[in-house]
Amino acid sequence: MEDQAERIVKEAVKQGAQDAIAEVVVDRNYQIRFAQNQPVIVNEWRKETSSVFLAHDRRVVVGEITNFEKIPGTIAKLIKVAKASQANPEYAGIAKGPFKYARDAIDRRILGLEDGADQVQAAVNGALEEGAKETAGSFWRYDEEHFLHTSNGVSVQDHRLGLYLSIRALVSLESSGHGVSCATKVSQFDPEGAGHKAGRIAALAKNPHGGEPGKYDIVFDPLIFGSLIDQVGSRASAYAVAAGLSPYGGKLGKRVASSVVTVYDDGSADTLGRRKFDQEGVPTKKTAIVQKGVLKTYLHNTSTATKFKTKTTANAGLISPEPHALGAAPGDWTRDELFQEVKDGLWLTNTWYTRYQSPVKGDFSTIPRDGIFRIKNGEIVEAWKDIRLTDNLINVWKRVKALSKTREQVTWWGEVSVATMAPYALAEQIGVTKSAM
Repeated sequence: MEDQAERIVKEAVKQGAQDAIAEVVVDRNYQIRFAQNQPVIVNEWRKETSSVFLAHDRRVVVGEITNFEKIPGTIAKLIKVAKASQANPEYAGIAKGPFKYARDAIDRRILGLEDGADQVQAAVNGALEEGAKETAGSFWRYDEEHFLHTSNGVSVQDHRLGLYLSIRALVSLESSGHGVSCATKVSQFDPEGAGHKAGRIAALAKNPHGGEPGKYDIVFDPLIFGSLIDQVGSRASAYAVAAGLSPYGGKLGKRVASSVVTVYDDGSADTLGRRKFDQEGVPTKKTAIVQKGVLKTYLHNTSTATKFKTKTTANAGLISPEPHALGAAPGDWTRDELFQEVKDGLWLTNTWYTRYQSPVKGDFSTIPRDGIFRIKNGEIVEAWKDIRLTDNLINVWKRVKALSKTREQVTWWGEVSVATMAPYALAEQIGVTKSAM
């Protein structure tokens, strides 16, 4: 596959491309989907695909090759599309290699988990023991090899292994909970714990009633706080800033969160988002986006770094910079201390459908899902439903008062797009409105 990546790049240069990148991925992923407490679908992949980037006279195109016997013809079509496209005056090339990379640090015992049925059953049993009546979700075993070759001196490969389980538990249609477990080591994978958490939240959420609008102190569970961290990472992309899709434009060096907040991207960390290199081949590293409340940098590739007169942060996607693996630095509170601090507020466990009324201002709303709980004097007193968190992204982060010592690795397709290390968080006086749902 490394040879195929090199073939693609050589063919692109031969046909006139000034810059070319090929990333060939060998995908051997395995999935179990389960519903009504039983596995229902098992999928196993063995496929080889290649993402291709090429630039011809500052005209940039991206494509995919699934049939390696047709490389010359596919490249010819991409070159034709490039010639018919408008030039991008801000295109500044790709990173110049070669680079030095960290050694692979993978747990090959993951490959020994040929069947995830025991992990699924452990999660289901955990939820049922907490009082759930029904569960659904998915188990994944990730096994991917990535081969990257560029026309600017990069030739590198990466083997990525991981385990993931997502489970939703239900006591009734209105009483649900969500738990996840993410790991790059077998010893760290805890599907049973994810099941217990989902079942416990679902059981607590029985008989919810419509919530009341207002301003509330809110304890954010790692799943929903992870979605807020995800928003910081995506909106800190230099592409989002330049396109007017971010509230962080013009705010470098300014306070955008409370002083207890540090948010970073770290593709080199041992999470499901770990990767040796970005899509230009630059070695990944830890980059502080927000440090003690101050916006330190945007996420960059070579072109955006040139535009902003800085250096790449090793966050290149084939088109725009993007986060690899996000995190918020832990605080010094326990989870129980965060709850005890709340005299009259809410505990939100998850969310979906985050939408921006004004991306450039940061005005957004999102719908809490699964367990929504009213807290008084540190105790859960009732379950709510039909509310919407309606506020401003920067305002929410400025109102973060405290973070927990412990963190959870979270990701899920709905709201947390990359692996994220998220603590529990307490934020003061956040806007809540009624939901139409």
